[in-house]
Amino acid sequence: MTATQNVRLRYLYSPSGEANYPGEEVLSVYRDYGVIPKSSRSDNFNKTPENVERYLLVRPGDLVVNRMKAWQGSLGVSDYRGIVSGDYEVLRPTSDSVSGRYMHYALRSGHMIGEYRVRSTGIRPSQWRLYWDQMGDIRITLPSLEEQDRIAAYLDSETAEIDTLIAEQQRLVEMLRERRQAVIETETLRGINPLQIPADSAVPFATVGHGFSVTLGKMLDAGKERRPDDTDLPYVRAANIQDTGLDLTDVKSMPYSPDEAARLDLRAQDVLVVEGGAVGTCVVLDSDMPGWSFQKTVNRLRPFSDWSSRFYSYVIRAYRDIGVISTLGNQSTIAHFTAEKLRALRVPVPPAAEQRRIADHLDRETLRIDTLIAESERLIDLSKERRAALITAAVTGQVDVWQES
Repeated sequence: MTATQNVRLRYLYSPSGEANYPGEEVLSVYRDYGVIPKSSRSDNFNKTPENVERYLLVRPGDLVVNRMKAWQGSLGVSDYRGIVSGDYEVLRPTSDSVSGRYMHYALRSGHMIGEYRVRSTGIRPSQWRLYWDQMGDIRITLPSLEEQDRIAAYLDSETAEIDTLIAEQQRLVEMLRERRQAVIETETLRGINPLQIPADSAVPFATVGHGFSVTLGKMLDAGKERRPDDTDLPYVRAANIQDTGLDLTDVKSMPYSPDEAARLDLRAQDVLVVEGGAVGTCVVLDSDMPGWSFQKTVNRLRPFSDWSSRFYSYVIRAYRDIGVISTLGNQSTIAHFTAEKLRALRVPVPPAAEQRRIADHLDRETLRIDTLIAESERLIDLSKERRAALITAAVTGQVDVWQES
């Protein structure tokens, strides 16, 4: 096949279906990286089953598609030999007119990802799937092999510079987060081992006359019959609680009785602590939240003394970051730190004025660090947008790579 315009993918690739290669290296497909060895990343928490006989063989040059996430750009031409889940699509080139490196860029470009979105099937995005019957009908503009190689070489060079900038900013973000954590630990713990705090210098969170009351939120009433005096109220769940504050962009509601609404209300200076999942993540409420409540995955700490909510929110974060909460919490598939364990958690008790001074200092320091993190993350996003736009422009002919090279 010579230089061709608008070729259907089914004339360039075909499903391979090779399986039962249990000795091969397991590969993964990432939106940002394409096909890479699973072992090369520490952020892939999908467990590989013991029996991988149904996993599909991938040869260098094969196109691997994550059917569930193709509409997000999770596909790529592999440089590696290995195996992937049988839920993926492994497509082998059937034409000698394609350059694997060029197709890696072209098939991951913005306009192609738009095609995957249109052709994916399913009721909602979390259920969308792109199957080969639909994907194979997509047309792609295919220049000559010489031009494909020229475009790929140009993009290799240009994207390498952008990727270097992104990697530098990601390292900076990681360093800033480590700095943030260190500042909080230094100011709140002052060199104390939280698991070995002397009894005369620490008390449990829930101590008579001191500390906080600890209350667990309401369990979801899915399927329960609605009571006549119930009122639907929005509630805070674990996903809404972030280190940077409450994120209420996705809020749900459920029925509360008048007694539940009164007992599980939210007021200024309450500390909301994640009970299950990202345990120890917490926020301090700056103001009352009338008409709101909270779910069972959240503990509410309400001060009934002069203890500083802001100071102890930092203490909880320090305990979380150095592993105290995970050590003392319930070990299960999903981590839990129950209300009982939170009540019994022993914490240092500096004078109230000192608590407020430390909290003020940490507010200033963490705001400064968070601002730097936000700036770096914005630069990363802009760089990724620039990278995506450059790829789309090059593979659609908007950039003359002969002139640019």
